[in-house]
Amino acid sequence: MIKVLTELKDYVPVLQTLIWIIFFITIFLIFYKQIRDLFNVFKKRIEKGSSFKAGPFEVGEELRELDYAKPYKVEKTNLIGSDGKEREAHRTEIYKNNRGIFLTHIISPSKSPGQLFDIFIYLTRHNRKDFSDVESAEFFFGHMWGNKVFKQREKNGIIGISTSAYAPFLCTCCIKFTEGDEIQLDRYIDFEMKRVFET
Repeated sequence: MIKVLTELKDYVPVLQTLIWIIFFITIFLIFYKQIRDLFNVFKKRIEKGSSFKAGPFEVGEELRELDYAKPYKVEKTNLIGSDGKEREAHRTEIYKNNRGIFLTHIISPSKSPGQLFDIFIYLTRHNRKDFSDVESAEFFFGHMWGNKVFKQREKNGIIGISTSAYAPFLCTCCIKFTEGDEIQLDRYIDFEMKRVFET
C-alpha cells in the first residue's frame, strides 16, 4: 500500500495541472458567448480606428472633445467670486430640499418584444442609504403607460421600479415621507449608456 502511495505521489503535480486545465476549459465553455461578444466589440472598434480601452466601454471621440473641468478641493469660504458662492448656495439648497434624494436609472438590452431597453429606475441618497423616513415613491411615465401612477415602497433596501421602453422618456416621481411631507423629482430616462452594448 505504501509503495502504491509513493508511486502516486509522483503524479500529484500532473493531476493538479490537469485539474487547472479542466477548470479553465469549463469556465471558457460557460462564458463562451460573453467572451466572443467582448472580442467582437474590441475587434470592431479597432477596425473603425477607435482608440482602445480595456474598460466597460469606450468613450466616443466626440465626448473626448468636451472641455475638462479639473476637480480640486477648495474651502466654501474661499470660493472664487460671488457667482461661485451663489452657485454653491444653490447646490446646497437642492440637497436640502430633496433631503439628499435623487432619481437614477440603469438600462440593459430588453427581453421584451418590441422594446429596446429594460430600465431600472430607483432612488439614491447622497452620503447615506437609509430610506426609513420615506413612506412611498410614486413613479409616473405618462400616456404610454396609460397615465398610471406606480406606487412603490422600500423593498430589500431599495425603492424603485422597472419597465421597458423603445425610446427615451421623462419620469416624474412624488416622494411621500412618513411625517406627511412630499417632494417632486424628475429624471429624463435617456439611452446614452447604449454605447456599452453597441457592437
